[in-house]
Amino acid sequence: MQDPVEGTEVSTSPLLLELIREAIADVHLLRGRALLALIGIAIGTAAVIAMLHIGHTARVESMRRFQSLGIDRLSIVAVGTATRLPAIPESFVHMLLQPSFGIASAAPIVSAGTTLHVGRQRIGATLIASNDQLFELAKADFARGRAISDLDGFAPFVVLGAGIAREVRAATGQEPGPGDQIRIQDQIMTVVGVLEPTEQNFVLNLDLSRSVVIPLMAARRLVPASAVSISRIAAKFSAGVDGAVASSAIAAAFRQQVPQGGALQIQTARQLIASVDEQVRIYSLLLLAIGAVSLVVGGVGVMNVMLMSVMERRREIGVRIAIGARQQDIVVMFLTESMLLSAIGAVVGTIIGSAVGFAFAKISGWTFSPAWAALPLGVGMSVCVGLFFGLYPAVRAANLNPIDALRAE
Repeated sequence: MQDPVEGTEVSTSPLLLELIREAIADVHLLRGRALLALIGIAIGTAAVIAMLHIGHTARVESMRRFQSLGIDRLSIVAVGTATRLPAIPESFVHMLLQPSFGIASAAPIVSAGTTLHVGRQRIGATLIASNDQLFELAKADFARGRAISDLDGFAPFVVLGAGIAREVRAATGQEPGPGDQIRIQDQIMTVVGVLEPTEQNFVLNLDLSRSVVIPLMAARRLVPASAVSISRIAAKFSAGVDGAVASSAIAAAFRQQVPQGGALQIQTARQLIASVDEQVRIYSLLLLAIGAVSLVVGGVGVMNVMLMSVMERRREIGVRIAIGARQQDIVVMFLTESMLLSAIGAVVGTIIGSAVGFAFAKISGWTFSPAWAALPLGVGMSVCVGLFFGLYPAVRAANLNPIDALRAE
């Protein structure tokens, strides 16, 4: 005797295949209207898929860039009132290197705007006075020459960023290198090194490509006496240090050493990464919502097409009911057609959306990182939209009066 469950499977599969074949034939008869509905679903699905890929790629790229700058970096900035900005004592920088603070290396920074005079041209740059730790913290490599150091003292030595060196070469026709002399404001400085192109460091707020770096003590040559003060410190945590605990200890130590007012604003790479990650996540959700609206518009198109199909096939529906079709059979028939339209549109839209996401990444200079949730989410949303917007036409068809339907022209 045949197992009931197996018998059900055998009888259900041909029925399902027959429903799909009929749905394909009926959709084919719709021709232009079906094509318009397909285009609407495809555009909506493509918008969802593309937004998911673009949002995920942007998130991965942002994290990659920040992590390449060093997740153990931190920036320490003095903050005060509108009329008084406290200076960071140099002794405080040395104190930070004590093991209790968890700082592996630190570079005090004095910065100001400056001008290089090259022939008749003037080149604007950022002047940075610091020590040799700055280059390691900013992950800057040297194309030629060496770094400045505390041993240089007051010597008029300078390291040129790659962008500044490129402008000097354009002005003079010669590649600047160690031993060359250059005038910065009214001082003649000797070039001791030229940096390789260096990515801007958002954690340390440094753009060495557009900077010239001099020894800390030599800042008095180029910076007014009133401005020669350490306003910030670039630093790196030791391995395994809790950034939040170390930051609190550093801030407390500063308040004790500089009791006359002022505080420190400490920004770690991990804090910045978390903030950027949250912002990108919000933007991704916003983009997904925009794509979902496009998908709903496509669903409305499917509903219109199915309603027109119900009106044109009233006689067919009446015949089906007359020969024994149940209401649920009519509902399933029309739902199958709307689901088929949505499924085909979803497949086409997924291909288009993935291509758009890939092209956007390449145009932006990013490495394409596909969002693995895009395929099930995009296709799933499309099928749900087809089911939702196809339900009303299907129920309307099932509720037709068979006598009135048979009399329909």
